[in-house]
Amino acid sequence: MLARVLEIGSDPADEPDLRIRKRTAVATVFVFMAVAVAIGVTDIALARLVPAALAFIQILAFTTSLLMFRRTRRLGPLVAAMAAIGMAILFLGLIPAGGFAQSSGDLVWILLVPLGGHAAAPAFGSVVVMVLAAVALDPYMRGAPQPSEEVKLVLSAINLLVPTAVALGLVLFIDGERVRAKAESDALLLNVLPRSIAERLKQGERVIADYYDEVTVLFADVVEFTPFAARETPARVVDVLNEIFSRFDTLAERYGLEKIKTIGDAYLVVAGAPEPRQDHAAATLDMALAMHATVGSAEMSAGVPIRLRTGVASGPAVAGVIGHRKFSYDIWGDAVNLASRMESTGVPGSIQLAESTWRLCRDRYSFTPRDVEVKGIGAMRTYLLDPSSVSPRDDPD
Repeated sequence: MLARVLEIGSDPADEPDLRIRKRTAVATVFVFMAVAVAIGVTDIALARLVPAALAFIQILAFTTSLLMFRRTRRLGPLVAAMAAIGMAILFLGLIPAGGFAQSSGDLVWILLVPLGGHAAAPAFGSVVVMVLAAVALDPYMRGAPQPSEEVKLVLSAINLLVPTAVALGLVLFIDGERVRAKAESDALLLNVLPRSIAERLKQGERVIADYYDEVTVLFADVVEFTPFAARETPARVVDVLNEIFSRFDTLAERYGLEKIKTIGDAYLVVAGAPEPRQDHAAATLDMALAMHATVGSAEMSAGVPIRLRTGVASGPAVAGVIGHRKFSYDIWGDAVNLASRMESTGVPGSIQLAESTWRLCRDRYSFTPRDVEVKGIGAMRTYLLDPSSVSPRDDPD
């Protein structure tokens, strides 16, 4: 509920910093309104009817400003209204209090006038004008009746403690908002970059490019997906792909592989980058088996099961971050190209390995040798793994 209230006047297109400033302004208005209610009730209890009336006028003015802000979504007018209303109420409050000399303590509230950003100079100028006007008119306000010493003591305590508490609360609120915004920003960054790479970017590295002696790359493609996409609605196509790739994302996290990207209906992951690991080939095969198992119960349409064609290859690679506004972590090298060729020349429902990966995993499973013609390379000996003949390892450790 509170979060929805603070979003008054927010716009989905707002930059994060503007969103924070809007939420802070709304929170400040509500705090001032709550304080005005408390002060108004206190003034009524002390039979100070004019100050009580000013407090409730302030509440009405702030409410009107919030309603305008909700309609226009413009922060500047809201901040200007807050400053103008606050200073006007403070100035008018000097009259029943007996002038500037008698009630200068009330002006401690002026420290809460917004003085940041572009409003700093005009806001400070307004404060100076108000104080000078209060000094000039002080002789004409001194005839007002004064409260008892006990009431003065209570009012002085209120004027010191409440503004201090409000200022501290706003500082904590703003700090919390910035922490929350940073957490959201970090979460978004981690959605597109590995954690270790994101940390390096935040520490100021401009160019991130790393060489890896040994990685294993997996390409998986949904068989007959192009004809399916041609005859189905866009919503159904996206729904099916989202379901499949979401399952793969879960598996990548479970087996410790790094998702690189999706290309149409193809899915690309790597083991051994950005964090090197000795079991990169075994971990990739375990995930490949799990991928085939997880789509085994899914259907593209009634009676049409989802099948994968998967290619795996191992070898050296280079990985790094490309782009300036939209970051992307990508990987290049012979292992990547060969994994792509293993997928494109593979057998639907099977996992085809290059010899580089087979040598690392030949004792783990039973493979079927196969000779294929690979574009750009020529004749190659590859190895097929039938997912139906083995079960995926539930525990990647």
